[in-house]
Amino acid sequence: MALTRSNKSAGARRRTARRTARIGMLSCAVLAAGLLPASGVATSAQAAPQDSVPHTNGNLFTSPKKALGEDWQTSTDRSVIGTGDSTGFHILAADESQSFRYREVANLTETGLDGIGPWTGYVCTTGTGRYAAAVYAPSTATNKPALMQHGAFAAVVDLTTGKVTRSVAGVQLAYFSPGCGQGDTVTFTRSAVGDSGKGTTKLFDVDATTGKTVGTRTVTGQFTNPLPTPDGDLGVLGGRLVKVSAGGRADVLTDLPGRLFALTPSAGGAVDLAVVAHGKDVLHRWDGKKLTSLGTAPLGRLGLYPRRGGDLVAGDVSGIDTAKAPGLSKSTAPGKPLAASREGHLLTTSAASEELKGITSKIGSSSRQGAGLIDVKALATTSGTPAATQVTTAEAVTAGTDDVEPDVNGQPEKIALAQSGVTASDPNPQSHYSNCLVKRNNVHAQALQPSTNMVEWAVDQAVHGDLNITRPANYLGAGSAAYNPQTLFPRLPLTGGGYVPAQVMLGILAQESNFKQASWHSVPGDGGNPLLGDYYGNADSIHNYPNNGAADCGYGIAQVTTGMNEAKPDPYEPTEAYAIATDYAANIAAGVRILSQTWNQLKSLGMNVNTGNPAYVENWSMALWGYNSGVYTDSSQNGGHTGLGWFNNPANPNYPSDRAPFLRDSYDDAAHPANWPYEEKIMGWVETPQLTYNAKPSYALPLFPTGGTSPAGKLNLNLNYRAYCDSSNNCDPGASSGSDPCPAENETCWFHGSVDWGAGSDSTDGSTENLVYSLGSGEPALNRQYDAGPCNNAPAGLLVDDLPDPDDNTQGCTESQPSEGKFNLQLGDNFTYDRGDGTWRATGDIAPIDLHQLGAGYDGHAWFTHGYKGGAGSDADLWHRVTATWTPNPSLMSEPGTTGLLYDIYVHLPNHGAQAIVPYTVHVGMNTAGVAATRTCSVNQATRSNGKDVWVELGTVRMWQGGNLQADNTSRSDYTGDLDVAYDAVVFSATTTASSSGICFHDAMP
Repeated sequence: MALTRSNKSAGARRRTARRTARIGMLSCAVLAAGLLPASGVATSAQAAPQDSVPHTNGNLFTSPKKALGEDWQTSTDRSVIGTGDSTGFHILAADESQSFRYREVANLTETGLDGIGPWTGYVCTTGTGRYAAAVYAPSTATNKPALMQHGAFAAVVDLTTGKVTRSVAGVQLAYFSPGCGQGDTVTFTRSAVGDSGKGTTKLFDVDATTGKTVGTRTVTGQFTNPLPTPDGDLGVLGGRLVKVSAGGRADVLTDLPGRLFALTPSAGGAVDLAVVAHGKDVLHRWDGKKLTSLGTAPLGRLGLYPRRGGDLVAGDVSGIDTAKAPGLSKSTAPGKPLAASREGHLLTTSAASEELKGITSKIGSSSRQGAGLIDVKALATTSGTPAATQVTTAEAVTAGTDDVEPDVNGQPEKIALAQSGVTASDPNPQSHYSNCLVKRNNVHAQALQPSTNMVEWAVDQAVHGDLNITRPANYLGAGSAAYNPQTLFPRLPLTGGGYVPAQVMLGILAQESNFKQASWHSVPGDGGNPLLGDYYGNADSIHNYPNNGAADCGYGIAQVTTGMNEAKPDPYEPTEAYAIATDYAANIAAGVRILSQTWNQLKSLGMNVNTGNPAYVENWSMALWGYNSGVYTDSSQNGGHTGLGWFNNPANPNYPSDRAPFLRDSYDDAAHPANWPYEEKIMGWVETPQLTYNAKPSYALPLFPTGGTSPAGKLNLNLNYRAYCDSSNNCDPGASSGSDPCPAENETCWFHGSVDWGAGSDSTDGSTENLVYSLGSGEPALNRQYDAGPCNNAPAGLLVDDLPDPDDNTQGCTESQPSEGKFNLQLGDNFTYDRGDGTWRATGDIAPIDLHQLGAGYDGHAWFTHGYKGGAGSDADLWHRVTATWTPNPSLMSEPGTTGLLYDIYVHLPNHGAQAIVPYTVHVGMNTAGVAATRTCSVNQATRSNGKDVWVELGTVRMWQGGNLQADNTSRSDYTGDLDVAYDAVVFSATTTASSSGICFHDAMP
């Protein structure tokens, strides 16, 4: 998220278009997600190549006796790992007695979080081995400091039964949480340490057997690496190993000889800990009285893991002496493993979704293609045998079901609606619970999802002020006057001259939005709602009521925020606001201004990286830091202190001190983006571009020095935390003294100096931009992922389109067959309920949150939501009900009491965004007997559409005035909130004979 803190007037700030983070998955995480990014097999100029993984359905070893030893079948060893994709955070387990065949035990997610991409998280196993504890969140949370500090979810999983117990909400997303000890107590953290370094950390001790919190305590300062013990929680506070008592008092046990990145219990009450000191990984043992050094390993090559009866050190461990540490064993591996089994017989070296490897053709779309396929690599420690497998999770399999025959004829639905006198409703269903300037689900505010070539072109032009393309009046149906994106948002000159390197901005867009201007539900070529940062102020949850004042209002590919909230001063004019929301090019132009402003703010403070020459990519590291968490420029406040905050400081102990540069070794890094501060993630995306669904890089690499393909030619990323942690900001990394890294715990912790770490000074050691598109070139063609929906191919009859004006679409369709009826979306169930606290709320507050536009289907537009469990039981979820009604013009239909006309009814299904079995109910109107009868036909949208735009004939029904067709997303008791329910156009075609080809109605009776 980009924040700017300046002394400018409100008007000046508005023109810089501050943008704030919302989602960056894919990039960050990879996916599409997604959250995280669309990644893939690396080339020689990118990350290390990834070997293909066999589709062996979880089986690691075909010859287990040879790989695991004679006793493998009687072993009790078990490996537990966690990894995420767009369907959730998957907990996988593998037992040695089953040849370490990985299987999914649980999938952790919060159903309905809108457009968040992939999930990320961390998992540990309790000492008994019975339970796994996990912290999980959308990968996009890593773009927002507050969400990383206290916005993640916590759960406990019974590894035997698979039962998931949700635990504390609002916990920290960090590599050290949760903390598991030798019993079944788990510790979660919630950080309230601000950008100044000041604040508290709350510890939650949870009994894994019940999932209930059994103790809480609050520690003053930044407490990390929790380890529950019977007499208190161990951890790190201020560079020291401490024990926290029940009252929150932290007793110092010992100073630490470096920056800790692992803390594990061992035998006899001892604790082993790994730190970084003098450029190496160093292992120590704390026996309760003193620290003993056990040896060193190359930086980033050592991992420390709990083990039944002790612990295990694994990786490049030739320099580790275990003789001085009873209970500690060691295993050699090519690098630091991801995880170790409970008895140390298996080291998992990698576990990542296929979404991380470029198989992302539909990531972020409703079909989630590529999700649920987890590639796992491992090493048997007994024999040193490497192995790989692919695990298929439950979410990867969508069972097809035939259409269901009609239900009882003539019976009304559970929720009866008026049979005649249809009242026109708002054609743009939207919530009124957000102050964001451009309203969600407004058919006049549909964004077109660009393809990656368009994004790179726009960035190449915008950073040089050449994004001079004219958008015609009513571009994308937004109703705006004609405009030029570069005129609306002119390039902001950099102090001292120069330009933003294109690859720096491309890395930001990869991290923030995965090149998404429209929501994650839309793929390149689709229209859709603009990508929106927490529009309802409820953490993007479809289960939480809108919180009007908390809306983020970050829009589009660069997540522009400033000026986009109507409740704040100086909002944008409509043309500007709608351009930011709907037009990727305008959004990028606004984003470039924000980044340029951040650079200028640092220059005004005299803060430079290396030579301060903007031509070199490396020199933008501090500007990226400030782009995410802000630059403090007002010297009249905070005691005159200015600079960059603590959150993204590389010395912050929230990030593992032994981390390698982001993505340098593997795209798998994108599965755990919380391990890196923001600026390091951006530099990683610059060096290792995300891959598109066709497995090609989404954008070009910069021009590296010395040829660019050798390791020496890669970005010289700065991971020397000392450069940003010294006396200038009252910071001591604690490498030797063990003092608090930020002892003042106030604004003096802000870094406000310059650094010079030997790159970006001239052409021999700095990376420069690489323009793919010549300046002044025209906008490239859109590479669609799906064919555009059909225009004007409806059967003859009374067309009722889902758009009030069929011309309002992003696909260029123009009306040739007018809509002869009304389409209506009723949001909610129109009833209230007692929440249990004496308050009543209308369900209409919830239903709009999970309603989406999609630039697919007839005339280039459809609506979709998800199917939620219906019925009358207590577990029914009617709060999310969205009822679609298609009503032909009553003046064109038979009057009540007459014979009535026969109509063949056709429903259109889009080629994506339609998955569920959906009951369509015909309300025939008042027949000759004065009865308002109904008939229902259930359609399997997935199998009927099968990836194509199709008209599905339901059959023939006799109808009268007031008759209509309805469908809703709570009509079945087997809905789970996962499958898409699409609402598209309908045709009522008058006929004289009953149809024999309809799937349900083959007679003329109502």
